[in-house]
Amino acid sequence: MSKNTSKQTRWHASQESDELVFAVCDRYFKQLGLSSQTDDGEKRQRGAATAVAEWIRRERNRRDITREKIYPIFWEACNRGFLLLQPPTEKKLTCKLRSTFHLEDYSGEVIVVNANGESAAKHVTSTAADLIIKLIEDVSAAKIKKYPKNREKQAVHLGMGAGYAAMLVAQRLALKIKSGDSVPQLVLHAISTGGFLPNEPHKAPSTYFTYFDPHLTNIKFVALFSETVIGHEDYEKMKLNPGIKSSFDKRDEIDIIVTSLAAADHEHGLLGRYLKYLIEEGLVEKGLLDKMFAEGWIGDVQFRPYSVNAPLPNEVCPVRAVTLFELDELVKMACEDNGKYVVLVAGPCGECGETKKHALLPLIANEKLRLWTHLVTDIRTARELLGADS
Repeated sequence: MSKNTSKQTRWHASQESDELVFAVCDRYFKQLGLSSQTDDGEKRQRGAATAVAEWIRRERNRRDITREKIYPIFWEACNRGFLLLQPPTEKKLTCKLRSTFHLEDYSGEVIVVNANGESAAKHVTSTAADLIIKLIEDVSAAKIKKYPKNREKQAVHLGMGAGYAAMLVAQRLALKIKSGDSVPQLVLHAISTGGFLPNEPHKAPSTYFTYFDPHLTNIKFVALFSETVIGHEDYEKMKLNPGIKSSFDKRDEIDIIVTSLAAADHEHGLLGRYLKYLIEEGLVEKGLLDKMFAEGWIGDVQFRPYSVNAPLPNEVCPVRAVTLFELDELVKMACEDNGKYVVLVAGPCGECGETKKHALLPLIANEKLRLWTHLVTDIRTARELLGADS
């Protein structure tokens, strides 16, 4: 007599379809909302999982879904990126920033995210990503109206900067862009070569493209592959190289730019870290950083350094980052009413939580450095900016 060695497959929430997982979450939140409106709401909320299980059994004919299985399905929804929190914004601080820095006549939008603590950087980037989705929809609608019969010109071009904040924005965007049917035609551009250090390729914009589902036929990519830094005397010649020229030629197609900033004296700033690396390797003079600080270096955007007054002169540093846009070009793009947008993600450092208020202050207070149409920051940074002004 042979022994039956077959085993029944054990159930796991990961086996369920997207449709069922989403339906469970949708119904669960709806059930909690109904419970909160009753006198015995607390008791009814404790029974929400039971009510959802009964609904699934009745509406989906899934007799195997019990109350105990609702919570694993809920956590599976988190793993699949179905549950994305949208943090609130702080309107009073926003108004105070606008009045303090005389932004009443400036068309740019300031968004202060009501988030604090170790998660603030993540919530600032998620708010920026949600904003970019809205801008993509607005640009798409305008282009469809302008070019009703030209699908190629209807595409929305998004320029991605480098750094940890931009990386988090890209991850959130990729989670939200799930359905190719609902996403406008999108072209992602890397606007700088990025990461610099060999052990940090994940901070280079071209690597962000891997977050997006390659099966989404509405998404195309324009990478930027070149040296990370180059001497000023060779820069214009380098831009003519066949592998790079195409990226520069297409830069004027970009409708929306997302970028962040770094403080000059901050340990996690990519430009400062890379310049230290070059000094240690003996590739640039030892006193380079002191020379840049003496010139007033306070921060950088897209690895282009600036002081409180203006971008630093090229002669201050013998090398420069490869990037599609200079700071004055971003300022011009932000100031002109041309349907283009620059989103500056200005939350705390995502690695240590330190704010970048001193580097951000000139980008708000000095109109010659106001290179953003949308500024997204957090309440701690906003309060420190107001304190620094006073």
